[in-house]
Amino acid sequence: MALFTESISEAFSEYLKAKTPKEWERDEVTKYRKRIYDVLNDEYGLLGFSQSGSFSNGTGITQKSDVDYFARIPFERRTVQPASFLSAMKGVLRRGLWEAGDVWVSRPTVSIDFRGLVTQYEVTPAFYCRTGSNGHEVFLIPGPGNTWREAAPKAHLEYVKNSNVNHSGRVKGLARLLKAWKYENSVPVSSFYLEMRAAEYGNSVDSILYPFALPSIIRAMVAKDLRLMNDPMGLVNRISPCGSELDRLTSLRAMREVLPKLESAYEKWMVDDWDASQEYKEVFGPSFPTVVKF
Repeated sequence: MALFTESISEAFSEYLKAKTPKEWERDEVTKYRKRIYDVLNDEYGLLGFSQSGSFSNGTGITQKSDVDYFARIPFERRTVQPASFLSAMKGVLRRGLWEAGDVWVSRPTVSIDFRGLVTQYEVTPAFYCRTGSNGHEVFLIPGPGNTWREAAPKAHLEYVKNSNVNHSGRVKGLARLLKAWKYENSVPVSSFYLEMRAAEYGNSVDSILYPFALPSIIRAMVAKDLRLMNDPMGLVNRISPCGSELDRLTSLRAMREVLPKLESAYEKWMVDDWDASQEYKEVFGPSFPTVVKF
């Protein structure tokens, strides 16, 4: 990544390029996908197994984003409580994946660490529930409070993609910037939630300028106290920002702290790109490029 650029626009471009998962990460993902599938298929007779989440959606952060898999399992194998199924699936993966360094339950998934280049792999068990509008399938996956909740990953992927196309890729760029801030500052907010908020913003504006969009999205989330988001596709229950109330309060506090910095960066960008780049270093870390003075 270039350490110095000639404009904020170029600085964002270089920063996003540096945060995009690299080819060697994708090679590792391909290597372990079949292993995970084979172990689960032998036990459950999978009806489907697909990669989901930010890594596959084009919004992942190199060496930070987990690799998510959505494992569709026959409905008759579902337990009354998700905790029981997650515990059983953890046992299956731990026995079958001899090369895994660790396997553990991290609701709503079972997480796997291969001690490799990619941080970790997360497998979400899913059971077909119904077919909603436009033929989108809705599944039951583990949720808060040891209950099953609804999910429609393909519908939400389509929502993000459509918003992104309308802005020539800048919605995914915006989502990646929000996630980069999250990881840089260890903010326990859901990456999926941030991605959906970015897509929602894209659907509400005619154009996207990162210096203006970033404080706008954070400001809107703070104004709503980082509460649940209504599903824009109208398919599932509301979308949760965090895994617990403590995480919500921690994330909300982080957003309140970063908002003045983003607002200041926008004001400085209107006058001097160098000053703005120094402010963005406070948000995204020292790797954010410095705009040279002329």
